[in-house]
Amino acid sequence: MRVIRINTTAYSEEDFFLMTTLTDDQISDALDSFLFNQRFGEDSYDNEDLFRALTLAYPNEKVIMYNEIETLQL
Repeated sequence: MRVIRINTTAYSEEDFFLMTTLTDDQISDALDSFLFNQRFGEDSYDNEDLFRALTLAYPNEKVIMYNEIETLQL
């Protein structure tokens, strides 16, 4: 398992985090069509749509979405 930050726009406040067993290629394969269509004005999406696409594309993998990650400062 790993935690990865997903950045799809120029706005960091729209980023989200995944704890997942997916590879970078699997994530890209599942999300590229959403991103392509939105960038050319054909469709819109939100982070929940992207998360849903990942879980539908890879139902046997672990995918947990977080909008924010807590920080422990010691």
